[in-house]
Amino acid sequence: MIIKYIDNIMFKKMLIGAATNLENNKSLVDSLNVFPVPDGDTGTNMNLTVQSAVKEINNLTEFSITKIAEAVAKGSLMGARGNSGVILSQLFRGFAKGMVNVNQITPRITAEAFKLASSTAYKAVMKPTEGTILTVARETADKALEICDSSTDMIIFLEDVIKQSKITLDKTPELLPVLKQAGVVDAGGKGLICLLEGALAALKGVEIKKEQNATEIIETQAEVSEYGNEDEIVFAYCTEFMIKNSKKSHEQFLPLIMDKGDSIVCVGSDDIIKVHIHTNNPGLILSKAVTFGEIINIKIDNMKEQFRNKQKSAPVQAPVSTEKKEYGFVSIGFGEGIQKVFYDLKVDYFISGGQTMNPSTEDIIEAVNKINAEHIIILPNNSNIILAAQQAKELSEKNLHVIPTKTIPQGVSAMLAFNEDNSIEENVNDMTAAINTVKTGQVTYAVRDTSMNGLDIKKDDIIALHDKDIVNHGSDIEEQTIELIKKMVDEENFLITIFYGEMIDEKTAKNLKDKVEEIAEQCDIEIVYGGQPLYYYIISVE
Repeated sequence: MIIKYIDNIMFKKMLIGAATNLENNKSLVDSLNVFPVPDGDTGTNMNLTVQSAVKEINNLTEFSITKIAEAVAKGSLMGARGNSGVILSQLFRGFAKGMVNVNQITPRITAEAFKLASSTAYKAVMKPTEGTILTVARETADKALEICDSSTDMIIFLEDVIKQSKITLDKTPELLPVLKQAGVVDAGGKGLICLLEGALAALKGVEIKKEQNATEIIETQAEVSEYGNEDEIVFAYCTEFMIKNSKKSHEQFLPLIMDKGDSIVCVGSDDIIKVHIHTNNPGLILSKAVTFGEIINIKIDNMKEQFRNKQKSAPVQAPVSTEKKEYGFVSIGFGEGIQKVFYDLKVDYFISGGQTMNPSTEDIIEAVNKINAEHIIILPNNSNIILAAQQAKELSEKNLHVIPTKTIPQGVSAMLAFNEDNSIEENVNDMTAAINTVKTGQVTYAVRDTSMNGLDIKKDDIIALHDKDIVNHGSDIEEQTIELIKKMVDEENFLITIFYGEMIDEKTAKNLKDKVEEIAEQCDIEIVYGGQPLYYYIISVE
């Protein structure tokens, strides 16, 4: 049957299908992160952005095409997370412009809306980069305009358009060398294609059901936060692993562990079984798993120990002032220790977010609305949050100023450069200039094999990053951290601050400090509990 146009009912179904398909594939999109670090979150950010749009659709009382498109634009704009989410929200915003006063969506209207979407997204980015979602969106729109007038069937039209999307995605590594070096295509472009394929499936009458995602397991730190006291933790060890090349199904494995703990998740796909359980005997669980296949990605956390550490380091919340003042500050980051550092620097509101969970535009607006100040300065402290902060600035009625800090050390340096006696213009200039006075290093682990900057990196290697470059890797955390600091420090530097994460204890951090003092005699060395997840150390060199 030929489908000449799309009505409002089908339009809604297609958007829901698009959202569900992206949600089912968000882990795949996450895995396309250029850097092999454990915080690839493009798929997660795009999914959360789209889910905010779906929520807005579900709140509608009038389901015209125009109203549905407006709801998607509004929901995605407020729910936008990360650079990919902000760009996606701008694509939806432009698409909605093409749906004004539209009662039936034809190939021509679709093509024009795609073009408006692409143009709006390009304008929203200060320095558009080719080889990204922007390129995929633009060439998709160009193809749609090329074939729309000769297309009489919406299904065939969208199939041809998506073919072009895939062709463009496949060539993104040739347009963006860093993708080619990492051996991946652009993650945002892949996410956009997931949306288009989901919409097409719905148009064909295929119901896309939400899959139980094997990777959908809450971080241990978040689980620990749910307990009020240590005695509530009946099963102490949060145990996660995967069974590879299993000859049996997850349905057969689940009964073997049902009575061995709680918070059990046991899911499978193809020949992989993923397991999450709180238990007092991780060894017993693993001994049963090994009879099913090869065990990989084992992770065991002592939740009682994490709870005790959390209680020791929990920062006092900064009081919210009711009296209007000249300046207010919002800072973003992860880790109780880092939160305390910013509160000590007189930040008014700290948003927990960053790696793996970027705050949305709406989260940032809610934070600034709690501050009674003439000027509010936002410190994103992450390159993937800057666009969302700038979008919040555009949408808020308050006087917001975004300092484009990309790291925690940059955020700290910016706050130290603030002078309450200066004008807002002077402070913005001084705080922005301060970003360039500090070097940032980070130590984490690789989540996959890759080759970058002439380095052959293996999964689970300890990797050290100076700004955005991986500069060394190996098997020992301390060795790689010292090697990183050697490369960062020169004779002009005078201060090294080491923020140690939740996976490092104080004694280990102090031992590192002693060794760093030997290689950087001219510098003062400070160690600070950051409590950040995923990154063993964050290094600041001034």
